[in-house]
Amino acid sequence: MNTPRPRAVVIGSLSLFIALFVVLTFELSASASTSAGKAQATRKARPAPAETKTDAEPEAPAAEYLEPEAEYVEPEPEPEVEYVEPEVEEAPPVVTSSS
Repeated sequence: MNTPRPRAVVIGSLSLFIALFVVLTFELSASASTSAGKAQATRKARPAPAETKTDAEPEAPAAEYLEPEAEYVEPEPEPEVEYVEPEVEEAPPVVTSSS
């Protein structure tokens, strides 16, 4: 089998990139147009909320969420563990007598 020529590899890579770019562009534009159409349809379908004011209870302003400030706490260093080689008992060699 012959090795591909560098020019053919470059042309093939560029054509693949362009094809994928075009497909992605169409997919994104299609999804953007359908989501925009749905948003407009839901806005048109909903009636405007009726404003009713009662003099009995004035609305309280919404409380703002304040994120707690996190203090940086440096983690404690782990104690260093020294490697201790396990003790191995040496067994005496087994002597067998041959007859």
